[in-house]
Amino acid sequence: MSDKWDDLNRKVVTLIQNGQYQQAVEPAKAALDLVMQEKSENHPDIGVSLNNLGELYHLLENYAEAEETLKRSLKVSQTAHGKSSVEVADTLGNLAELYISQQRFNDAESCMKRVLDIGEEQKSDLRMGLNTLAVIYQGMGEPALAKLQLERALELTEKSQGKDDPDLGPILKGIAAIEQQSGNLEAAEKRLRRALVIYENSLGVTHPAFAAVLSHLAGIYMVSGTSQVAEPLLNQAVTIFKASNSTDNPDFAETLEKLAALHGAAGNNDKAEPMWKEALAIYLSLLGETHPAVAQTQNSLAELYLNSEQAELAQPLLQTSFSIREKTFGSNHPAVAQSLNNLGVLHNMRGEQTLAVKQHKRALKIRETTFGNDHPAITQSLDNLAVLYREQGKIAKARECLQRSIAIWEKTAGKEHPAGAPSYHNLATLYISSDEYGEAEKSLLLAKKILEKGNDRNEMHQLSVYETLATLYQKMGRNRDANEYAARIHKIKKPEQMQRGGRS
Repeated sequence: MSDKWDDLNRKVVTLIQNGQYQQAVEPAKAALDLVMQEKSENHPDIGVSLNNLGELYHLLENYAEAEETLKRSLKVSQTAHGKSSVEVADTLGNLAELYISQQRFNDAESCMKRVLDIGEEQKSDLRMGLNTLAVIYQGMGEPALAKLQLERALELTEKSQGKDDPDLGPILKGIAAIEQQSGNLEAAEKRLRRALVIYENSLGVTHPAFAAVLSHLAGIYMVSGTSQVAEPLLNQAVTIFKASNSTDNPDFAETLEKLAALHGAAGNNDKAEPMWKEALAIYLSLLGETHPAVAQTQNSLAELYLNSEQAELAQPLLQTSFSIREKTFGSNHPAVAQSLNNLGVLHNMRGEQTLAVKQHKRALKIRETTFGNDHPAITQSLDNLAVLYREQGKIAKARECLQRSIAIWEKTAGKEHPAGAPSYHNLATLYISSDEYGEAEKSLLLAKKILEKGNDRNEMHQLSVYETLATLYQKMGRNRDANEYAARIHKIKKPEQMQRGGRS
């Protein structure tokens, strides 16, 4: 029996490695049937076969069957090996991964804590478990706890392998991502620069791992508004990925996405579009049609089309992205809100204002529930609702939304944060329509100041502000000032659409 059982298991492993999950089910079931016929009820080999079959069901997204099978494996392993055995920890780890896939983070946390307890008792390597627990805490919205796990993994790696080992790189990247998420960009940059030095000294500057860190570092600079520093890093990363034949991995796709975002923001859609499409093709090939990364890239490509008013190209991408996100995350997830936001922009572009308002209101509600009433994440919905209310002639409602958006930015990031510029601009246009020229000028000059002093000057948005200032000064009879801004306008490209899209 043993040879046949081993042969079946090897066949299952080979099929899984080749991505032939459905074809692997039959030999996996045959291996289980064989061992159950010839071994006692709680024989260790039964636990192994159940564990393998459960993992296969997970890969096939048959979550209910996967959970049932893995729990059966856990029960057998506990009886055969004891509750603190390595085999039990292995099955618990697989259950945790299953729960992560289903966004069942509390269940996943319980499993991983048991895995780590067993690891402590068995004096085994805890680092993989700590990394998984960090992922769980990120999913639970607990970045501080996630960072704590990664810092412990970092300490263990430094202790066992030294402070210059390449195994430190992924951990440092994980910590940097959390620090970036928390707004601590300086600390994130420091972690990534350490990872670069480690990789340079161990793997070399032509290794894909080095390129991946360059890409992450560029992401820090993009968030901080220094895209002129980010772009050469991204181009260097792309060159490394291509030279090392490493273009079929998520890190390369992510690098393309960042470059595409830079080109799109600069109005270079001809450069941005093929990059978004290439990134999407990579994700589809590696992750499948229903993966959240696919939905994210579809959403971003759709935003590019929305900004160039190509609604017919944006619509199928937005609808597919929305369906994936709602199925994966549920109806009240921030990613779903982002899809609703862009669907709202699409409907408004088509003149379907009632439907657009409905989408933006739903997005706003999700964001308020998730982040609170004073979080910057809700300002996008407020700004877009303001645009719609103005078009419907509901000026008071539009002004209320914009004033609330501005108040949030002033409270959380200061009066001159770059993200607040669109709100000041849009509020100014409302003041102009109400003949409140003095208030309009104040808002426009503040928007102008924010845009001109930023490290990453958005010339298309500046142009839009200059056009509004020129119009305002003409209405006020200040022709000299109006002519000054008219002259500036000729030096800058066509303005971007003022409705705000954006990534979740």
